[in-house]
Amino acid sequence: MTIAELYESRKDDPRLNTSYPLHPEDWAKYRVEGPLPFNDEKRLSFYIHIPFCRQLCSFCEYTRMLCPDEGRQESYLRTVANDIRHFKEQNHGFTLMGCDIGGGTPTALSEKNFLLLMEVYRNALAGLELSAGYEPSIEATFDTLTEAKLKGIVNAGIHRLSLGVQSSCDAIMKRHHRLGSDERQMSDWLAMAERIGIKKVNLDFMYGFQGQNEASIDRDLELIGHLHPHQVTLYELRTNMLASNASLSKEALYDQYSRYYDGIIGMGYMGRFGQNTFSMDADDFGVSSYLRERMINGASYKGFGLSAQSMSRAGVSYNVGKLSKNPLEALNDSGYREEYTYLLPSKELVAKYMAISAYNGSFSVNRLLELGIDKGFLDERLGFCFSHGLLSRSENDRVVITKTGFAHYGAVFSLFFGDGD
Repeated sequence: MTIAELYESRKDDPRLNTSYPLHPEDWAKYRVEGPLPFNDEKRLSFYIHIPFCRQLCSFCEYTRMLCPDEGRQESYLRTVANDIRHFKEQNHGFTLMGCDIGGGTPTALSEKNFLLLMEVYRNALAGLELSAGYEPSIEATFDTLTEAKLKGIVNAGIHRLSLGVQSSCDAIMKRHHRLGSDERQMSDWLAMAERIGIKKVNLDFMYGFQGQNEASIDRDLELIGHLHPHQVTLYELRTNMLASNASLSKEALYDQYSRYYDGIIGMGYMGRFGQNTFSMDADDFGVSSYLRERMINGASYKGFGLSAQSMSRAGVSYNVGKLSKNPLEALNDSGYREEYTYLLPSKELVAKYMAISAYNGSFSVNRLLELGIDKGFLDERLGFCFSHGLLSRSENDRVVITKTGFAHYGAVFSLFFGDGD
């Protein structure tokens, strides 16, 4: 199959987005027992997963559960703290590039346990060298914020807060078991966050919902204009999230993204067409340093907590609980070990990096070469994409998606996976 035929065959495949592998069994032959090695890693980020929520949105693909009682919350946090301590004892000499706390909803914890989480975070950093651009972040929802939690975030040294809105349309949100906040409440919380010392607020929105239209998108844009957050992240509703084929067509997704993009850029936010993050600051790419390292540079990261993902130069791993049908039963006090560890060949590491980098609509040629991609294979793919206007060269060694390429970005990025030809 020629590259052109391969591209045409993948253009309308809804599975090709930012998710890889397409099926867990695709990596079965690479699975090994034991932890993922992080030998000689010089640059590393942490991710702490809090799987608790006040409501379970049907579009969420992450491991989460309704928030348990305070005792289980505390046990979970102390177990994660012990896992972090053990990892630091076994691994030395790295600079911490970033640390994100996500979920789930970290702020769904009780105030007492949320402050314990902030203590866990501070202890995670203790004794480590932080990079010059270190910028941690924590996820939250408006309905789980309190003044004490905001003060705890700032006192812990976290100054970026990422809040999920998803859509301002109540009908869309109710369809996915999500209750929203009204604009006045959101505005009041953002004002308090700024007053307490939060320096950057990101708001998450999504496109690709059934029932989403020009009018609902325009209402979202109006809300962004009124709230004026420092950053906006725009997520595509992936088929993977719905576990069905109920996604919109590639053309409809492209049109919705384009409408959001034009509106966001028109408000003064910066970002290339094809990336999903936008910022008032041209230097921060609209993300935390953890995501900058992971998404843009393909750097290594270690995940802590139930089902958390890790990636090193050797492969990828997922902690216990990843495929649990009842995550509550996976909670334990003995630690969240790496249950699924995959030592990956170069072509799979390349594919994983390409899928992640699709969020930013760009990738590093040098990083692909470091991961071991065949140069002839790479040059052939780049030549096809450049000649067909799907990709273009940017600054330094980066390659970016074009408007033409973004219409079928999954097919473009998957050309570099190294299979199917």
